[in-house]
Parts: sequence; structure tokens; C-alpha cells
Amino acid sequence: MKTNFFKAAIIAVILMMSLVGFLFTQKTEMQTAAPAATPGKKIEEIAEISGYKNWTKVNDKPALMISRVAIMCATPSREIIEREELNPHSDKYIEVYVNEAGKNEMLTKKNPKFPVGTVIVKEKLTAAESKTPELLTVMIKREKGFNKKVGDWEFMTVNGEATEISAKGKLETCQACHLDYKSTDYVTRTYLPYELRQKLK
Repeated sequence: MKTNFFKAAIIAVILMMSLVGFLFTQKTEMQTAAPAATPGKKIEEIAEISGYKNWTKVNDKPALMISRVAIMCATPSREIIEREELNPHSDKYIEVYVNEAGKNEMLTKKNPKFPVGTVIVKEKLTAAESKTPELLTVMIKREKGFNKKVGDWEFMTVNGEATEISAKGKLETCQACHLDYKSTDYVTRTYLPYELRQKLK
């Protein structure tokens, strides 16, 4: 009887050790196959604006943007809109950057036709002296036929750290603001310094 008990105990121990070994192996394989994501790693879409601070800065100083226009760029809730409309001190400021592809059209042409690959980044600032933006809004010129309504531009809103996209695509709130600027390829350019606007040809 004792012999049978010991045999059963030994078999149970062996089975337990085998199970533990199996589970350990599975965990190791899972860790190898799917390593943890690198904190702060930028996804492909955000990579399109990577290093934008090194691009050409379009306005020499922050340009004032009235509140009701600024909040439209952030796909706001009704609550935010109502709160901002009641706040007389909530106007924002913007700083604008353009990549090399669109630099010439942005800074020299009265009626620009931005080439495919142009990227324009607007930093939304809470005050003229702010060093860190609260939001980025982005325009990316896509291939012909992408978005006929507004000159094939794609729109994107990104957090101030440029690590997370909150909205992307043919954003209606963005398009509604840019429809009135067909003559300048749907880019507002109200932020261009006065002296520069006078030199556009």
C-alpha cells in the first residue's frame, strides 16, 4: 500500500514539474515573440511631422487666432464650445512650420499650388510666450484625387508632444474653415507677416 502511495506521489511531482517547465517555456517564447512596445515610439503617420521644429518657421512671431476658430481645429465637444464662447480671454496663438517641399509656394507665391508631399504644421499656444504647444494641427498634401473638395489635403490633429493622433483624414471641421481659400490652394496664410505678404508674386 505504501509502495503505491509513494509511486503516485512521485508521478504527481513529476507531472507538476513538467507543467511548471511548460508554462515557463511558453512565457519565454511569448516575451521573445512580442516584446513590449518602446515608450513614446511614434507611429508611421506621426513620423510625417517628425522634426518639424527644424523646418522653415513661417511666422516670425506667434500669430493671434481667435478662440472660435482655434477650437474648431480641435474637434471640440459642445461643452467646450459653449465654455470658450463665454470666455473673453481664451484667444489662442499659433506658430506655423512648413517642410522643404512646400516652402517656396508658402513664402513666395500669391496663388500657390503646393506640391504633393507638402506638410504644414500649426502649433496652438495658450499664450504668445508659451514654449510648449497644447495641440498641433497638420495639413498634408496627398496625391491628385485624394480629396477633391479641398485640393487633396489630408488633415490631422496631434497632441502637443507629437506622440498621439486624435483625428486624421478628411476632417469636416477643418475643411469647413479652408473652403474659402481656394485661390491659395486652401491654405489660409493669414499668419504670414505683413511685410512678407506684400512681396508675394
